[in-house]
Amino acid sequence: MFSTREDRSDGLDLRTVRYGPEEVCSRLYFAVRDRWWRTAPLSIVRSRRGVTGTGFVHEIDAVTGWDSHPVEVALRYVADGAELTAEVTATARGSFTYGRIGWCVLFPMGAYSGRPAVSWRAGVATEFGFPTEVVTRDLRTPASTRFHRPFDVVDTTLAPGTRVRFSFQGAEFELEDQRNWTDASYKAYSIPPPGAHRPLSTVDGQRFTQRVRIRVEPAGLPDGARDPAVSVGAPVAVVPSIGLFDGRLSPRSFRPGGGFHDLNARPLGPADLATHDSIELPVNGAVHAADDDSVLETTAMHGILVAQIRATYPDVPVRLAPVSFRDVAGDWLDRADRYAPEPPDGPLSDRLLSGFAATWVIASAARALPEGPDMLRYFDAAMPPDTPAARAVARLHALRGRPVLTVRALEPLAALAVGTDHGITLAVANTGPDPIRFRLPDGRDGALDAFASAWFDLSHVPRPTTRTAR
Repeated sequence: MFSTREDRSDGLDLRTVRYGPEEVCSRLYFAVRDRWWRTAPLSIVRSRRGVTGTGFVHEIDAVTGWDSHPVEVALRYVADGAELTAEVTATARGSFTYGRIGWCVLFPMGAYSGRPAVSWRAGVATEFGFPTEVVTRDLRTPASTRFHRPFDVVDTTLAPGTRVRFSFQGAEFELEDQRNWTDASYKAYSIPPPGAHRPLSTVDGQRFTQRVRIRVEPAGLPDGARDPAVSVGAPVAVVPSIGLFDGRLSPRSFRPGGGFHDLNARPLGPADLATHDSIELPVNGAVHAADDDSVLETTAMHGILVAQIRATYPDVPVRLAPVSFRDVAGDWLDRADRYAPEPPDGPLSDRLLSGFAATWVIASAARALPEGPDMLRYFDAAMPPDTPAARAVARLHALRGRPVLTVRALEPLAALAVGTDHGITLAVANTGPDPIRFRLPDGRDGALDAFASAWFDLSHVPRPTTRTAR
């Protein structure tokens, strides 16, 4: 049967949707977005949830919290055996412009990256694959075009062989590679009918009705045992300069205001490269969502972005700066509302001053360092030195020049291993919302609470000296 993480939900969405042990989608939610792609908050008026013999039924009435975008929303989720249905009726209570009103489905990168699929539009099939390399619709390659083509049905399989069909009614949908904004997912969302142009406009009383149906055919294969051991291998990189962000690193660096998506959509040519000495990539961990789960999820992309940029521009130093997040989702903008390569000035939030931010730093470094970035700069130089995140950055800074070792660890752990004169320093971050137990390379047992991190001295473990080619 289907299951969800009610404890991670905002009461309006479905989180971590699984069929048996397999994650089918990471989030299913309804959104009202304005012409600048800001999401209107929803307030629950009434909620009813019941468990059935084959699943559950959850019905929610809600209203938007913006007077500028008055919408009444009725949501209904029904899980019945191998089928999950999400229905919405949204009624505009006024005239306003908007960017999108409808369902969004997030396909987790870990389950779908590289998986073959078929989309259907009015009965016409298009074969495509969930991309491994981060793609944009601007590139116009055959694979990108197939991935972005509108559809009303998507058929695919998960790695164990389980077949999944997503059917959409009430509007056509299309896919987007959300990894461009460091989300570790692909997103399906509703699109306006052919010929309509954004921004769109409502009329008072206009209704939006959509249905998403997910049908699963399980492969029936047993769930394999998961090895809790953290293992360390050969060196792959060297710890670079790591510190707190204190402004632009080079006056000649290329700093895309919109982050990786800007660079990926508009690649640099020879003339551009001649005027820049480095790529200084801002990394915003809360473009689309700012809850703890979503923010920590983005760290899984930091190494992927470094690797893709280095493969595209092998002779250009790649620097991540600043690497940060805010408590409110959205792009970083300057005072003229233009995309900016660093967050706006303001006080440091309680979350940035907490242990959560230290876990984010360790998870980020664990993913990024094996891919060979030239520099990393986190948060803000104004961060007090006695905060957990500042201490984590200082410990990483002290390891500069040391070899970065390969690590294998059980998800959702992110682990960084660095060789030292006395053995190995290991930093482990739990990026998940549940406590987790694991086994260290020296045989000791380890445990971390949700969103926690820790450092371990492995002085009795000999560090490998043979470098692995990248």
